[in-house]
Amino acid sequence: MKKIFVFMCYFFIAQGMDLCNDKKFNISIHQDVPLQEVLEEIANECSFSIIYADVKTKELLNSQKLTLNLKNKKIDYLFNIIAEGADLDYQIKDSHIKIQRFLTKTFNIDYVATARVGSSNTDVIFSQDTQNNLYPNQFYSYNDSQNDAHQKAMSLGSDQTKLNVGRSGTKIYSIDELNFWGELKNELYAITYRPGDKNQPQKSTENKKSIVINKVAGLVTITATPSQIKRVQNYIHWLNQKMQAQVLIDVNILTISHNNTDTAGVNWAEIYKLGIQAQDPSDGLISLSKENFNYGINIFPQELSIAKILQFLNTYGKVSSVSNPKVLTLNNQPAIISVGNVLRYSQNLVYQNSTNTAVVQNIGEQFPTIFSGVLLDVTPSISKDYVILKINPSITSAKDTMIENQPNALKSPPNLSTNQLSSIVKLQNNQKVILGGLIHKTHSIVEKKIPLLGSVPILKYLFSYKKNLKQTQEMVIIITPKIIASNTPSMQDLGYEYLQEKHHETN
Repeated sequence: MKKIFVFMCYFFIAQGMDLCNDKKFNISIHQDVPLQEVLEEIANECSFSIIYADVKTKELLNSQKLTLNLKNKKIDYLFNIIAEGADLDYQIKDSHIKIQRFLTKTFNIDYVATARVGSSNTDVIFSQDTQNNLYPNQFYSYNDSQNDAHQKAMSLGSDQTKLNVGRSGTKIYSIDELNFWGELKNELYAITYRPGDKNQPQKSTENKKSIVINKVAGLVTITATPSQIKRVQNYIHWLNQKMQAQVLIDVNILTISHNNTDTAGVNWAEIYKLGIQAQDPSDGLISLSKENFNYGINIFPQELSIAKILQFLNTYGKVSSVSNPKVLTLNNQPAIISVGNVLRYSQNLVYQNSTNTAVVQNIGEQFPTIFSGVLLDVTPSISKDYVILKINPSITSAKDTMIENQPNALKSPPNLSTNQLSSIVKLQNNQKVILGGLIHKTHSIVEKKIPLLGSVPILKYLFSYKKNLKQTQEMVIIITPKIIASNTPSMQDLGYEYLQEKHHETN
């Protein structure tokens, strides 16, 4: 006959659950005993009642066998061991304990319930179709449902190919097609119901009852066993941490007007003369040398200041700052930076309507626009103290630089010059990645004349002249990612150390 031996340390007659909470038990079960018998023996010893949530819970306890050998353990520890072994949940209240197979728990996930579609298009249209509904040279940011956003993103490219028009230019589509909530539900099912788990969803209720997601409120409610709930809780914990991490992307966009018009660009191998220490991929400090750098993409440590870089670039020519945007973005979310001019040009429209008696022709005019400048698409991904950056810069400019500052619309579409590159780099926090080699050569004719006399007919040829100007410009983009540790970034995180120091000095 199977027996359970339960001894009380500091033996006395236990009266109720409260007295058992402070006492320690010795339990020795030498043969397989159903869990139900173990629980009932403890209930008799401590004078409390057992409530089973349903019939299946009681059947599970009766079918589960247990072998225990514990000494000097409190009753909470005993219940935890039993509940964990049987994958059950228990709740103690007053003089009774409730045992149940399933838990229902709600988790909070902070994520925007909309999909984002970003696009910048610099197409130039040479002929106009009567049904042309293009939106050229614009930046779009949609907040739509994920299906609608996906359709709009795809239509930006596919619809244009259906139109019988000529076009030229460049474009970057930054499309977020991530169906976050749909993929999350699939992931939660895979984590909750592993192969081998006794609790598996029924096909009729798989998509209805066990996992409920409210995208508007950002809530996930799951009904499952305690072990399954624990797996989901751990996954959502790390998911929230990764999603809520923020990265400050500090961008410096510079242009260099090279003194030497036949230059191949900035030779970053010469920057070693500044005596800066570079960070080796093996995390060891190395001195900068000519072998460490190239003309395109280079990574520098945070000790290399912008002032030092400007000092170095000034040896090649005149340096101008185009823009210095700072963008705070969430982990794995794209940041799109657009700096430049919007050029308008006139375009004639001809509409024809046919009737039974005649053909009516209407003539109109529209003013499409084209973007000339810098478009930068940066997507950061945080991995511990490292940041992986997906960088897609595009530089578009008119070949005739004189037209970019004209106040009126152009008579025809401008000729464009484009530089593009795409790269994925891995940086340590606060390291700098410098994109160079984006060279643009311009040729223009400048007329010089003496005031008044240079405008008089015939005489103007004696008091004016035209000069051919050749200019070689290189754009340098410096990107510094900074991982924001706290939820609310400080002024120091945003790069205002100098202003803070100056404020303290004045006080």
